[in-house]
Amino acid sequence: MKSCYLAKMCYFRTMAKEWLDTWQELGARLAEARKTARLSQADLAAAVQLDRTAITKVEAGERKLDALELSRLSEVLKRPIEWFLTPSPPAILSRRKGRDFEGDSQADVLLETLARDVNLLVELKTLTPPSPPRPRKIDSVVSAEAAARELRQNLGLDTGPIWDLQAIAEQVGLYAFSLDLQEESLHGSYLRLERGGVAVVNGRAQSGRRRFTLLHELGHHVYSDDVSSEWIIGSDGDDRERLIDAFVIHFLIPREAVRSRWPTLLEQGDERQAAISIGVQFGVSWTAVVGHLCSLGFIDDGMRARLEVERPRRADYLEGGLSLREELAPPAIPPRFTQAVVRAYKGHKVSAERALQLLRGTVVATELPPEDQVPVESMLSQFELD
Repeated sequence: MKSCYLAKMCYFRTMAKEWLDTWQELGARLAEARKTARLSQADLAAAVQLDRTAITKVEAGERKLDALELSRLSEVLKRPIEWFLTPSPPAILSRRKGRDFEGDSQADVLLETLARDVNLLVELKTLTPPSPPRPRKIDSVVSAEAAARELRQNLGLDTGPIWDLQAIAEQVGLYAFSLDLQEESLHGSYLRLERGGVAVVNGRAQSGRRRFTLLHELGHHVYSDDVSSEWIIGSDGDDRERLIDAFVIHFLIPREAVRSRWPTLLEQGDERQAAISIGVQFGVSWTAVVGHLCSLGFIDDGMRARLEVERPRRADYLEGGLSLREELAPPAIPPRFTQAVVRAYKGHKVSAERALQLLRGTVVATELPPEDQVPVESMLSQFELD
């Protein structure tokens, strides 16, 4: 694939990668990207100023591409050039809802791109993912609660409300991004990496849902998605998701936290107002907090059914003196990841354009810091001089 060599060199200044070996493999990647974009071969050919037969032959592995053609295809199909030249990384994807679309999705492409971004910073030695703690097995809701308590203890968290979940996730090697996925049915996805993991949360969801989804993906990262050691014990995917959800709600709202607050809250109002207060304090959606209070025994099934239809209104928050707190509004980038990008840019390891791509709209060019000065001796060492 010598015609693609220039494209390889231009796109990324990284260490050794696993490149595709044949034009047939590149053609398959092109066909995958085209179908995801819902373009016919004729549509794509017109967009990149090629004959339709040229696209047909490329996808069949019967025609080569030069660097300029590959660049145009990358721009039209909205995928980095490297995506066409490397295989997808081994992945176990977590879906918060069943997929209602066929084949690849833009969310999958985004997740894979973020995985490459994290791997790039790891290779550049500006990001070092910590290893997740070795967890206990989870085979019931009871053990899920115990696992949530243990993880809080390992992270040095008390039983109170927790915020800044991206920073918490980074402590166990998970880099979670909140971005607008433009797919209402997809709440989140997870991809395990050789070092660490990547998660994407749909920023279109409400704050409570975003927080819950991030921790659900953290559950996959810490407890289930190591092929050699399966920590979630269940007969099928539904059981696994249920147990991870149980872990999440106990991690967000520990039993001890409700027990210590509930009597005082009931003195100040009824069960509904108490539930509203718990939900706001701990940043949890109404459905999740009501279900959790019922499972903990603080309200019965009848009260749960009533509260589920009596959703909080703005006046309820005003009456209780409660202020809603937003978290993970898109675009939200993990803090250590952001620091790693800035270090890479200042150290001349990535260009300004690449740094802005990595930061995904959270920073504009004028906000980038000045690059570090490179000593003359360092520059000369890059050349062989007699």
